[in-house]
Order: sequence, then C-alpha cells, then structure tokens
Amino acid sequence: MASPLKVYNSGSAVQVMTDAEIDSMIVPLVLQEFASNQVYSVRGNCTAYANNDGNIGSFDNRYRGDDVGDHPISAGNFTTTTWSLYQEQSNAVSTANVIYPTKFISSGNKLQQMSFADLTATILARVSNNWRTNLYPVGGYYFGTAAPDADTWIYAGDALTETYRQAGPDSEIVYRLWRKTAPNTTSGDRPVYNRPGNDGVQEMTDADIRSLVAEWRNYLMNSSVGEDIGYYKLVVGTSTPTPGTWVQTGAYTDYLTDTADVIYSQGYEGIYSQMYEGIYSGQYLGLYSGQFTGIYSGQYTGIYSGQFTGLYSRGFEGFYSQGYSGGYAGGYQGPYQGGYTTAYTLTYGSGSEAPNPQAQSSGPSYSHTYSGVYSGVYSGTYSGQYSNQFAGFYSNQYEGIYSRGFQGIYSQGFEGIYSSGFEGYYSQMYVGMYSGQYAGFYSNQYTGRTVLASLDNQPYTFWKRIN
Repeated sequence: MASPLKVYNSGSAVQVMTDAEIDSMIVPLVLQEFASNQVYSVRGNCTAYANNDGNIGSFDNRYRGDDVGDHPISAGNFTTTTWSLYQEQSNAVSTANVIYPTKFISSGNKLQQMSFADLTATILARVSNNWRTNLYPVGGYYFGTAAPDADTWIYAGDALTETYRQAGPDSEIVYRLWRKTAPNTTSGDRPVYNRPGNDGVQEMTDADIRSLVAEWRNYLMNSSVGEDIGYYKLVVGTSTPTPGTWVQTGAYTDYLTDTADVIYSQGYEGIYSQMYEGIYSGQYLGLYSGQFTGIYSGQYTGIYSGQFTGLYSRGFEGFYSQGYSGGYAGGYQGPYQGGYTTAYTLTYGSGSEAPNPQAQSSGPSYSHTYSGVYSGVYSGTYSGQYSNQFAGFYSNQYEGIYSRGFQGIYSQGFEGIYSSGFEGYYSQMYVGMYSGQYAGFYSNQYTGRTVLASLDNQPYTFWKRIN
C-alpha cells in the first residue's frame, strides 16, 4: 500500500505516515472543508426544502384548524403541506486543483505523486472510516428540532415548522436539517508533496490538504470504489432503508388531532320542543306535563266539568239509610202503627167514635183521654220526636238529578279529561300539528364526528448509509 510520506527527523528524511497520523492530520482537514461548502448543487450536500422538490424523501405537515371538542366536523377537514429533503448525488467534482501527496516507490527508491487509486486505498479509506464509525462526523447531517450534541452545527436549508392545534393557540415545533462543521482540531506531522519542476518535496499546508475534498466528494456514493457510503434518506415510519447498511440520524413527527363519532350534548337528546318533551303544537300538542302528572282530584273525584258533571251530592250522597232522631213537623200521609195518646170524646148512641168531639151533634157524650195502639192511615200534622229508621230517597235538600247550572255533561272551558296542571289531551289554543320552530329531530344532542384531545402521530426517520 502506497501511503503518503511525511518529513522525519526535522527535515533530514521522509517517512511513511501511519493510519493514526493520517487520522489526526489529513482526515480532519478534508472533512472540515467538506462541511464548509453549503451549495446545494455540490455533490454530497443535503438541503431541507419547504416544498416537494427533494429527492431523498418527503414528509407532511397536516394541520386541523378545529379545536378539541368541535363538532360536527369531517374527519378529512385538515390541510396538508408537503416538505422534502434533497441531496446532490451525481455531479462529479473537478479535481484539477487537487494537490496529491508524495509516496515512496521501493523499486528504484523513488519519490512519486500518489494516484487516485493510491489516494482511495489510503487517505480516502481513512476518511471513510471516520464517516462510518462516527454517527455524526464533521460534514455529516442530523434532522431534528435541535443539534444532537455540543459540537458546532449550522442550518442546511429551510426551517420546517410542524403545526397542530388541540385547544387555544397552535402548537409549533420547528425542525431543521443540521450540518456539523467542527471540531477543527488537528495534530501531528503533515504529508509532503512534490514541488513543481521536480524540485524536491515540501510539506503540505492546510489549504493543500483541504484540496483533497474534491476526491472525497467523488468517492461518496461511488460503487466503483467499493463503497456506497454517504447517501442520506428520509423514510415514512421507522423501518431501515434497503439495500445497504444504514444508521438513523434524525426523525420527524407529524401530529394531527384525532376524531371519532361521539355523543355530545347540550341539555337534550330526542324529539325537541322548547320547554316541552313530546309532540308540541302551539302552546301544547300531545301529553302535557308542565305542572302536573297524574289525575287531579283535589276537590273532586269523578268526571268534573265547569261547576258540575254527574250526580250532584252536596248535602247528600247516594241512598240515605241512617237512623234519624230529632224534632219533625210537617205533613205526613202513609201507613202508621204505634202508640197514640190524645184527648178523646165518645158520643153515646152513635155507635161510632170520633177523635173530634165537635164533629158529633146528637146524643150524650163522654170525654176522656185515650191511650192505646192506633193502626191505620194517618193523615195530618205530626209533631214530636221521630226516631224510626228511614229508607228511601231523602229529598229535604235534593230531588232527583240536580241540574242547577248544569245541563248534560258540562264542558265550559274544557274538552276531555281535565285536571288543573293537566295530563291528557289538551286542545286550548291549538289546532293541528305545530311546526313553527321545529320539524323533525333536533340535533343539539346527538352522535357526530368530534375533535378529540388525543393526537395521531405519523413518524418519519432520517438515515445515513455507511456501507
């Protein structure tokens, strides 16, 4: 292997550089130069685009402008903004200004400029090793919300803001494509190169060593040199890209509020009518239960209408058959049997008795008090204590069907079964079906698509190919 030479023993001799010496002096300067050039069209460079023009992966920012709890909404009621990442992978870089180190050729003990094959097998192989073994080498990329370590990073392309809303102000997460540009430390001996005009060899300056970056750019993504390292790729999900060997160097998550069919309510579910549940018309249609549920029977049991409906029973109810004892005076005619005591006059020779002596005009008479049992039809005035039982229709205050203020079934101000604070069919101030403020089912309370507090998340992952 033809490795570069370095000055040895204070300029008196040259010596082949070891891999460790290449790693400490040449590799850092090549990668620093690689990182310093941000032109998007230069081979190997990556850029974040706020559009869909990128070639190594695109991703979406879905945004729903509805707050949590909003309803009814469509599940597809959101906007989508598509962003992308780009990497220049084809344009070869000119090597006209590259300064190649000097190598030693044992055949003839000569010093000779290294070829591209020599450079690939030694210096570029060491740069590649650094690139593969460090997750974030100088010149490498990371995609995320902040730089992944404390080294020096710069933005590569546009800021891409993930926006989503749950409640109140929108939430924003700013993503960047970051590129590492430092540390810049170097140490150890420098390589030498052949001076123009075959005038010996000379140590290479930092700028001379940095010129090797052109060969490094052409080495990347070049299968002809045995490796396809240097590719970056953004994929949907978390699966590793294929083919090759990849390591993840970033991620992005798109958030969108979930939706679902939810029963939401504001005080009512079913057939709606203001201040009413049921079929409504005018002030009322159907079964009304504003102040009362049940049959009202405060002062009335039965069919009540106006002042009276049915049998009037004030002072009387049904057949009267209660024992009565008390004073009674009035005409009475009917069968009677019982004790009778009164003054009595008998006229002799008449062959008859009369309770009224003044009714006899002839013959001698005899007067005395009669006491006995009288049986017959009594017609006259009776005054005394009546204590017998009475069965029949008592008509002192009632005779037949009382109809004062009433004829038939009384219906003033009422139709149907009435009860103050009413349950039943009420038709005052109503004719027909009412449809003034309502027709059909009121949807203030129902099942509909609603914005939830939970978030759907779509992950994207960013990868670097190392083999």
